[in-house]
Amino acid sequence: MRNMSFSLPISLNKTYQIITREWEDLRCSFEMCGDIGEFNYEDLKDFKWLIGEEYEWLMSKIIKMDEKLSQYGYATSEALYVFTVLAMMAAKRLGLNSENLAFNFGMGYGFVRTGLISYDRLEPKQVLFYKIFFPLGGTWDMFWGFDPYLVKEKLSIVFHRFMSWQINPQHYKEDFARSQNIEELWKAWEEANE
Repeated sequence: MRNMSFSLPISLNKTYQIITREWEDLRCSFEMCGDIGEFNYEDLKDFKWLIGEEYEWLMSKIIKMDEKLSQYGYATSEALYVFTVLAMMAAKRLGLNSENLAFNFGMGYGFVRTGLISYDRLEPKQVLFYKIFFPLGGTWDMFWGFDPYLVKEKLSIVFHRFMSWQINPQHYKEDFARSQNIEELWKAWEEANE
């Protein structure tokens, strides 16, 4: 672990331990995409997307996620939020510089990792990630913990697709257009979770 240039308040020490643990798991899962490096607490404080109340909200979500872990695993709204932020940060570290694409990647990762949707409906950005991760369909818990290599390989495929969209936005428009039939996608999602 990197030496920190500041000391954490005692109340944040547990939060830091939890988020560092989750970051290391994420780092392992993203291995085929590149090395996201060690977690640096200051990166969270400097992350443009997390300002003011959002940052404090994330800190509370991390603790609540950990408290619910033994009962619900990662299928909680807190885990969805935490993984969305961490995956977005990881994607940016790996070179996904577009704020929009990094956010879409984070939302998609959070969806696939937890099985939960971000809002009251499935977002197209979550669908795109899901369709690339599970091209033949599947459920969110099929691979995590079952075959770590398969998770790494699938994440690499998804990440490189997002990178291709950054390089050539026309590819994103084409892929997005193919996934626009939300009703059909909802039906596929419901069938996968029966």
